[in-house]
Amino acid sequence: MKRILHGLLLSLSVTASAAWADATDDLSNLLKPLAALSGSFKQTLIDERGEITQKSNGSFSVQRPGKLRWKTGEPYAQLLVTNNKTLWLYDPDLEQVTVRPVDARIKETPALLLGGKVEEIRGSFNVSLKEGGYHLTPKNPSAPFKAMEIRFAKNGLPTAMTVRDGMGQITKIKFSSLKANPKLAASLFDFKPPAGTDIIKDE
Repeated sequence: MKRILHGLLLSLSVTASAAWADATDDLSNLLKPLAALSGSFKQTLIDERGEITQKSNGSFSVQRPGKLRWKTGEPYAQLLVTNNKTLWLYDPDLEQVTVRPVDARIKETPALLLGGKVEEIRGSFNVSLKEGGYHLTPKNPSAPFKAMEIRFAKNGLPTAMTVRDGMGQITKIKFSSLKANPKLAASLFDFKPPAGTDIIKDE
């Protein structure tokens, strides 16, 4: 009986490992053709009680490796820009920009999954496929989110992302008007603070 149970557990372990590998490969194959991506989004923030606390919309552009421009409109305008070396977080209402170097933790942010190095997915996340969505959990316990789901349309473009943070809050993002592999100017991923902006350096 012990041998049978041992064999069964070993079989389940191998099957589970294969499932993880297949889902990771599938996700990688969907992301590989997207060297660049731009479009619009609608974002909904839900608190730990399940109540909607904020809705916003905006636009984004992302390009490998690790370049991102994510602009959120009203009611709380904000601009996040990174060139894969430096990250700027600009708040026009406060006339303030926070500048910090890009580290491994920042590279694990959900938005950068679309423009990060595909070959790093396996090392950074556990990936599974459930009900048509790819579910990712970071292997790094200090990652900026606890779980994420990303869904794709039949044409291979992402349609939605759902992110859960360590406080139980959920961010739902729906993409629209997507353009695959557009020509993006290098200036999109650089930021020069307007005159009078307070600059906060977060080293």
